[in-house]
Amino acid sequence: MKKCFILFVGLFMICGSVFAAPKSKKKNEFKDPRDKQKYRTVDVAGLEWFADNLNYKMDGSFCYRDDDDQCMVYGRLYHWNAAKKACPTGFHLPTHEDYESLWTAAGADFNAGYLLKADYGWSGETNGNDTLKFSAMPAGNRFDDETYGNMEKFAFFWSSDDSSEGVPSGSARVWYLTSKSMAFGYMSKPKNFGFSVRCVRKK
Repeated sequence: MKKCFILFVGLFMICGSVFAAPKSKKKNEFKDPRDKQKYRTVDVAGLEWFADNLNYKMDGSFCYRDDDDQCMVYGRLYHWNAAKKACPTGFHLPTHEDYESLWTAAGADFNAGYLLKADYGWSGETNGNDTLKFSAMPAGNRFDDETYGNMEKFAFFWSSDDSSEGVPSGSARVWYLTSKSMAFGYMSKPKNFGFSVRCVRKK
């Protein structure tokens, strides 16, 4: 009887430890407390990036062609002024230097886009291999005349840099990927265009 009692206690303790184990938090995921949406994250060169386009609904943000289903796949497109305020607390709209760090981690050459693009969704045969797990999707953009274009052809990401950083007045710097090449570069675009947002924070 004594042996059975000890065995019983041992089993009880083992079972108790299994059922009482706390749920572990998923790695590489962020849950936005504002609307409970979840985003994959990836660590690149000391920065934690969203690995999905932001889909937080706010004034100055839009779904491609005003179709909610597109937001579920590609995230929302933001005017620059909205993009500056869109990221959740603790994260920020990337600076030019943040994107340069990402570009450097991707090889700092004309093939950087190959490591940053998702391995599906790009027109032609221009998918990436997504080595860095940044998973850039060709979400297209919203123009200043409220029309849309470039889906499956371009991924545009707002930076926080505007005229105070040497960008033409009324514009802000945008980093982009295209189906025409594997380059990852930047240009200046009017702030009332709609582009994607990736949020970032220091580790």
